Amino acid sequence: MKKITLYEYITYMSLVFLILLIATWNALISPSPNLPRILPTLIYNAPLLILMFKLRKNNFSTYIMTSYVMLLYFVVGVGNTTNENTFILGITISILSLTIFASSIFYVREKNNKLINDKT
Repeated sequence: MKKITLYEYITYMSLVFLILLIATWNALISPSPNLPRILPTLIYNAPLLILMFKLRKNNFSTYIMTSYVMLLYFVVGVGNTTNENTFILGITISILSLTIFASSIFYVREKNNKLINDKT
């Protein structure tokens, strides 16, 4: 298996796991008592669903945008580690977002090297 395909699969599967984690946590495991269950799920997952839809095309710029968005989710994960009730959620979000960030950067780097080598 090529490196670029491996990075593509890691990015996509980690993104799916992150979406499922956030959806199950906000809707089933620990819903907010003040808000409807669907509202935090939609707010957190809307950018991820847009990225997942765009990642299917394997555009160079989409992976760059994904790496930037994952930095925001890393901050959300670190923020969730400060509360006892959401510590496990925060650690898991942080690990998944770092995985997506790293695999997106490696995908861009590998694709950039491939484009450079094809021109020479």
